[in-house]
Amino acid sequence: MRHFLGVALICLMFPFKVLSVQNKVLDVGLMDQGRPPYFTLPTETALATGLYIDILDEIGREVGVKFRYRFLPQARIRHLMNHYRIDVEPGIAKEWRTEEIELKQSVYSTTILTSSEVAVYNPKNIKIPVTKDVLASLTPCSILGFFDLDLSKDKLKDQHIKPQQVLTEIQLLQMIKNKRCDFAVFPKDVVKPHLSRLGLMATDSVAVFDLKIRFTEQYSELLPQVNNAIETMLYNGKIEEIISKYRGVRD
Repeated sequence: MRHFLGVALICLMFPFKVLSVQNKVLDVGLMDQGRPPYFTLPTETALATGLYIDILDEIGREVGVKFRYRFLPQARIRHLMNHYRIDVEPGIAKEWRTEEIELKQSVYSTTILTSSEVAVYNPKNIKIPVTKDVLASLTPCSILGFFDLDLSKDKLKDQHIKPQQVLTEIQLLQMIKNKRCDFAVFPKDVVKPHLSRLGLMATDSVAVFDLKIRFTEQYSELLPQVNNAIETMLYNGKIEEIISKYRGVRD
């Protein structure tokens, strides 16, 4: 009798654990500036859109959860995730979150897309062909809270120069334009529309990352369902359709 009651109790508890996330609203952290094609900011007359949002909304429909989008500074998003006040951060490579608490408290989906990173520079400031070796001798700038791709490792180590940090990519581009730093690394998707307008140039790809959806570890039980939804979307072409809608045909 005790054995029966114990099995019955486990059976009651297990589905409750699975169902506990159904219809739940998860808070998604997105940077508080538009980053097309990944996402745009909401306005008084339009909701936020973008490939991250479309992919997450599709996953939500498949899994039975809802995503609420919060727009915050990047460093703030990382801080809030460390304290379980943001649940989801989309478009993250595992290599970018290496603080001890992030390693402990993060779980990741399978890859949703790849990102080619390029170094952006001012051709009026740097007149020689820009290669990785050239970048290693230059001064970078970056965004507070972003992963810094270490292209200037030797110089930073020897001269104790830290990258200049700002809050937004628009500020970053202006710093390069105004020759306040030599270069910065951007996703090609994000920076490409701004280059000609600002008189800047980009190198060939300096790195490629697999972008995933980062969850706080309290939602690890949700990952199999999320991954199944992603695999289905990859198989039926839905993710490629969303990417093409916002990114255009890959070159």
